[in-house]
Amino acid sequence: MEFRINKDEFLLGLRLAQSIADRKSTMPMLANVLLRVTGKNKLLVAATDLNVAVSATLETAEATDGGLTLGAKALYDIVVNIPGNELRLQRLDNNWAEIKAAKVNYRIVGMPDRDFPKIPDHREAEFVDLDAAALREMIEKTLFSISNDETRFHLNGVLFESDGKTARMVSTDGHRLSKVDRALEAPKLSTGVIIPKKGVVEIKRILDASASCQLAVKSPYVFVTANKLTLAVKLIESEFPPYDQVIPKEHTKDVIVDRLLLLDALKRAQLMSSETRGVKFHLSKGTLLVTSNNPDIGEVREELDADYDGEDISVGFNGKYVLDVLSQIQTDQVVLELNGELDPGVVRPLDQEGYLGVVMPMRI
Repeated sequence: MEFRINKDEFLLGLRLAQSIADRKSTMPMLANVLLRVTGKNKLLVAATDLNVAVSATLETAEATDGGLTLGAKALYDIVVNIPGNELRLQRLDNNWAEIKAAKVNYRIVGMPDRDFPKIPDHREAEFVDLDAAALREMIEKTLFSISNDETRFHLNGVLFESDGKTARMVSTDGHRLSKVDRALEAPKLSTGVIIPKKGVVEIKRILDASASCQLAVKSPYVFVTANKLTLAVKLIESEFPPYDQVIPKEHTKDVIVDRLLLLDALKRAQLMSSETRGVKFHLSKGTLLVTSNNPDIGEVREELDADYDGEDISVGFNGKYVLDVLSQIQTDQVVLELNGELDPGVVRPLDQEGYLGVVMPMRI
């Protein structure tokens, strides 16, 4: 096997491959990237950790048939730093590879391509064109509230639902929940699917530099294509909890407050809080008082103007959870929907549908 390739073209395939390749696996092959000449001057570049796989078919010149696998991180670092705009790669005896550019000559050890795991086949999946920016926004609004508790694997991803015209993403870690709806003509699904966190992160990565993408769901995978890259993410085979039961159907108290002022107040309050000692919201007519105290550090009180005309109430929250939701809202004002002191609170953008965050209360 031998080929000549543009450096930027090669990096297009290697950049995502080296982030997906699993260097911590007990299977050494999973730390490698597959390079295989397929057809006339076409190079397949692929990597997988057995749950997430990426593949790209790149343009080359002077290519001869064959394949091998090389350490993904090492190859990426070499190509990034190699001089010039073009390089030549050739397979040598015993699966070694020689990489040449200008006056630089690398020789690195590889492994045979026949032992590389099979990459999920997306050719029979039914893809739908999507607005990449809208899908990326949905991911950003739900990524932060995915659970990292591996014993609750059904919460280790984002629930994706679609009726063909509207798409929804929901995530929760048991302490907070995020839900976003967007008008997207995504594949119509009879039931929702759970996309694992690593897959969600990698999908967002290939969308960052793309205006459009294609998406398909063909069990047990979700496929996303953009910029010559195809990502295959193995779905979590479990049942997502009934999230509608977590979102309060009714509320007795509405508070409208300036988003940026609340955001800054919470950042200051966080300086005096901890994981076990949150931030308290005390509501009275026309005022939202944000307080926090830590016996080892001190306390802080900050008063904000608020549109509120209900009875006095105090509610405690983990300040970081509220901050995370506020950071994903773009409107100037937000609405806090509250009930009792021990009931979950809902944060929404004012006069804008399609997104909400639910935060469970804390005893303070």
